[in-house]
Amino acid sequence: MQRAIVGFHQDAEGDWVAELTCGHQRHVRHRPPLFPEPWVLDAEGRRTRVGTPLECRLCDQGGEAACFASLVCPDCGVVLDGSPHRPGCPSA
Repeated sequence: MQRAIVGFHQDAEGDWVAELTCGHQRHVRHRPPLFPEPWVLDAEGRRTRVGTPLECRLCDQGGEAACFASLVCPDCGVVLDGSPHRPGCPSA
């Protein structure tokens, strides 16, 4: 199930973890060729991914959600922290 990214943090090993609107978390790693995610390596790359969808395997398995949906626009996926909505968003 696709869930929007609301933020990132690093785990104890220094790997980046995406925080999702459902309350779950998912590691995002740049480990080519299986995990080609170069955007995770720098702050700007991670910032550009906030609000974009990412597959949540725990939701697919029926995992309980600690919902952060109220923090994300349901129409354009932008984090509602004062950021402008994406162009064409009906909620803008």
